[in-house]
Amino acid sequence: MSEHSLTMLARMARANPMTPGERRRALIDATRPLLLEYGTSITTRQIAECAGVAEGTIFRAFGTKQDLIDAVVEDCMAPEPVVAAIDAIPAEFDLEDTVTWVIKALSTRIQQIRLLMSALSEPHPHKNPRKPPHGDFHRPVDQAIARVLARFDDQLAVGTPTACWVVSAMAFAAEMPMMDRPDDGEPRNLARLILHGIAAPITLEASC
Repeated sequence: MSEHSLTMLARMARANPMTPGERRRALIDATRPLLLEYGTSITTRQIAECAGVAEGTIFRAFGTKQDLIDAVVEDCMAPEPVVAAIDAIPAEFDLEDTVTWVIKALSTRIQQIRLLMSALSEPHPHKNPRKPPHGDFHRPVDQAIARVLARFDDQLAVGTPTACWVVSAMAFAAEMPMMDRPDDGEPRNLARLILHGIAAPITLEASC
């Protein structure tokens, strides 16, 4: 970042002082792409320059660099963006469109989490960041999926909890790095696979 750009950011910050919450948000947003690129070898000076704040602001807002990294991890694993995306599914969507949207929302978040965890792993030694309990992400997301699938109770062959589990399991399995995702493993095709299975439709000739 050029000296001129830093000067302009500093002037803007002075003209529009941020609240403590906005300052933490800006630091988290500035740190995530740096972590993806450099891992935990990033410096507080890099973060401050990217966020357009003084380096001391980081320590006033978070205490230590590790506390900021922990906050980035917790923010990445927060369920609220996924829940908001699922809740935004238009009411006029049919079942296939709804399941496709849900898988897209889950896949996007899973990819973000996987990339961040990869950046924080070796060869960048670091203290393991604090992770929220397993259920903190899944419970509200599952509840959001249940709300939209409940619109189609009369079209489901299984109960809503089972349908939620199948959709979530398919989205998570498709993003597992140890599994080679097929070329046709896009959200729309995964939604159709969930709804119609892997068997081809039985034609009249085949049934005779």
